[in-house]
Amino acid sequence: MKNNDTNSLENWQREDAARLLALYKKYRAAGGLKQDEFAAQYGLRSQPNMGHYLHGRRPLNIEQASNFARGLGVAIGDFSPTIAAQVAGAAKVIEHPASEEAEFVAVQRLTVRLSAGPGAATVVEEVEGSLQFRRDFLASCGATPDSARIVHVTGTSMEPTIINGAVLLVNTRNREPRSGSVFALAYGDDLIVKRLAQTHSGWVARSDNADGNPDIPIDASHHVEIIGRAVWMGVKL
Repeated sequence: MKNNDTNSLENWQREDAARLLALYKKYRAAGGLKQDEFAAQYGLRSQPNMGHYLHGRRPLNIEQASNFARGLGVAIGDFSPTIAAQVAGAAKVIEHPASEEAEFVAVQRLTVRLSAGPGAATVVEEVEGSLQFRRDFLASCGATPDSARIVHVTGTSMEPTIINGAVLLVNTRNREPRSGSVFALAYGDDLIVKRLAQTHSGWVARSDNADGNPDIPIDASHHVEIIGRAVWMGVKL
């Protein structure tokens, strides 16, 4: 007596088989391989084995669904939305393991000192270690582990917003000028942190503490380049 697994299949599996059979018939009508040739070329072992999947006598698994998709030139979701969702879920776990450690990423902490005063600080771009940030927090800031950097601030020109000695999280992927936002900038051979403002004559880097701190035009003649937007600040109490 031949074994028939049809009754053991769930409704969605039978529906998958019906969609798969329709796709194969369309493939054959366009001149595609016969079942024995298709099975041999795309890892389905034999024509009878392939027939079990096409006629809903055996449930598809991820491996065989992938073989059919490859041979027919379609996406798995075209005949099995359920298995496609399983594949996507597995991929997500592989890329971002569901562990406590995976929720946090290390952001490089540099010895760069951003000058927030009239004098420029020496630029030293060596890694000094790292700080841990939640991955979802970085994403909420529009940053990634590759684009985020931690730097220190020296000087008082950005007080009271940013105090001397503060630590800034800078998103180097966000370099589009935005009026009112704080950015890290390369100013000649030095790094500074200022708030950007748009004036009638163009963009300027402006100090929150305007006392003795004139605006710096952002143009080629002043050698000012936006490095990234400051998205978080930590200070020592």
